[in-house]
Amino acid sequence: MRLPAVLLPVGLVILSQLLLGCSNLPNTSVADSSKSVELQPLSIVPSQIDCGAVSQCEMPPPISMVLRNTTVEPIRIRSFVATCGCTIPDLLPNTVIAPGQEIKVNVRLELWGQGRKQQFIRFIDENFQPLGRVQVLYEVRSSLRSSPSGISRGVNPEGTFQIESLTDQKFTILQSYPAVVIQRESQAAIEHALSINWQEVETLAVATTPIPEFTFDADGKWATLLVRIATDKPDCSEVFIWLRNITPERAVTH
Repeated sequence: MRLPAVLLPVGLVILSQLLLGCSNLPNTSVADSSKSVELQPLSIVPSQIDCGAVSQCEMPPPISMVLRNTTVEPIRIRSFVATCGCTIPDLLPNTVIAPGQEIKVNVRLELWGQGRKQQFIRFIDENFQPLGRVQVLYEVRSSLRSSPSGISRGVNPEGTFQIESLTDQKFTILQSYPAVVIQRESQAAIEHALSINWQEVETLAVATTPIPEFTFDADGKWATLLVRIATDKPDCSEVFIWLRNITPERAVTH
C-alpha cells in the first residue's frame, strides 16, 4: 500500500524519534488533534515528545521536530518562549517559512534538578502571538549532578560550578574533554568545586579546525560547547555540561 505523499514527512519524523531515544506521545483523540492542527498556523510534528529517563551521566538525547507553515502566507517566527531555559531550539530569530514549507528544528536539552519534568516550547510571530507549541517530557535520574548543568559566560564570567554525588559516595574528577575545566582539588570527595577556563575555550574556538563539540552562530562566533567531565564513579563515568557564549534573550511563560 502506497502512503499519500503528505504523510511521508510525518512518518519519517516519528520514526527518527523512535530510533534516536525520544519518542512522540500518542494523541488522546485523532479527531481533536486534527482540528487543533488545522487551527494553528504552524504545524509541529511531533507535538509531544517523551525522552523517558535521562541522566547527566549520559549524552543528552537528541530531540528534533518539523515545523510546517499550514497557511497561504509566509510566516515569520520571531522567537520562542519556554517554561524552562533547559529546552533551547536551534531556530534563528525571525526565521521565515513559506506557505507549505517545512523546516527541521533541533532542541538542546540541558538537565536541571532531579525528577519528572514537563516543558513547553511555544513559537511566536512578529506580534508575539502564538504560532504553535511542542511539549517535552523527561525524568532526570542521575547519581552525579552538576550545578548548574549549563554555564552562560555572560551570567557566570568566573565559570564556577559544582559536581556533587547524590548517593553520598566520594568520587574523583579525572579530566575533562576538551581540557577547559579547572580543578581545585584532586582528592576524592562528595562534592567538587570547579571552574571554566574561558580563555582556553576561546583559543579552541578560533583554532584552524575547531572540535565538533562546538556550535557557531551566523557570525561565526562560538555559541555552545559540550564538555565531558570524566570521573572514577562506576555508575557515572562522565558528566555532561553545556557552555554558552551568551544567554538567549527570551521570555518565560507557563
